Amino acid sequence: MCRPSQNPIKPPLRLLLTHESFNSTIPAKDDTNKLLQHSPYRYGLGGPDSMSTLLTVSVKVLFLFALEHLVRLAIQKHSHIDPILNVERNRHILARHLAVDFGSLAICCYIALRNRHTVCGELITYMKARGKSDSMSDEGTERRVFQYHPSSQQLLCWFFAYQTKNMYDTIYWNDGIEFVIHHIFAGAAAWGGMFPGCCHFYTIFYMGLSEISTAILCLLANFDDQFGVVGLEQVFPKTRVVLGALFVASFIVCRCIMWPVVTHHFFKDTSKALESKNPLAAGRRKFLHLLRFCCFGLSLIQLVFVAMIVQIGKEELTKLMS
Repeated sequence: MCRPSQNPIKPPLRLLLTHESFNSTIPAKDDTNKLLQHSPYRYGLGGPDSMSTLLTVSVKVLFLFALEHLVRLAIQKHSHIDPILNVERNRHILARHLAVDFGSLAICCYIALRNRHTVCGELITYMKARGKSDSMSDEGTERRVFQYHPSSQQLLCWFFAYQTKNMYDTIYWNDGIEFVIHHIFAGAAAWGGMFPGCCHFYTIFYMGLSEISTAILCLLANFDDQFGVVGLEQVFPKTRVVLGALFVASFIVCRCIMWPVVTHHFFKDTSKALESKNPLAAGRRKFLHLLRFCCFGLSLIQLVFVAMIVQIGKEELTKLMS
């Protein structure tokens, strides 16, 4: 009698274009999760394999290039609105911020908002109850860190594709080394969330809900003299004021109120996960340390942003008063 092969059957290469395509692919008989333990960088937490994910990311990046070009052509077609749109560099900047930055983050925010109750409902319950709920008890730590969620995998795939295109744009436009470093860490966190895979529970907030303020900031960046279109503020003065107000409001809610609460539970859960004897923890401890480092650094950046917002707010109030 022939012995069964010890090598797992390679899954077919496929594009991941729907929510259903991100459903778990681990065989039902693999009740000990052997694939997840021994091949975490190929199978992650049980979703589509890394090769299909790379293929999908490549298609999404090409889609963002095409969308950017189409938006640029649309702006050129309507350049008669104002002479400022006749400048080719201005059209490129607007297309980048509208199509790539805002478009990508809008998709990420949509996925997060649509699946927030399914993936992290207990976190939302905890915040609504202002901490007076036991929905975030220690008993759910391993589930929150190691459970697979198709919607989180879909969100991470989009977010990684966006960071890939964003890295290209950052280098092409010479935005600065600080942006390059940011995209490297953000991209590493997104890919690591898929392979080896962990913390899908928290993905909905960090790569989705918290990016609502960033999406608005990408629109506001069009009015910046350094990274945007010089003179656009004079063409659309009220639009800049409205976007500025929306950004401040969303930043306070997402980054100043929600971020500390979510981050507290993130560090609490990952700390326990690092000490866990769960077989899934063995191949993911190094990445968990990296995630904690990235989260700590981003949390410090929030304080810098708060100081900048206060300073800019004072300047804007002075302009309005005068």
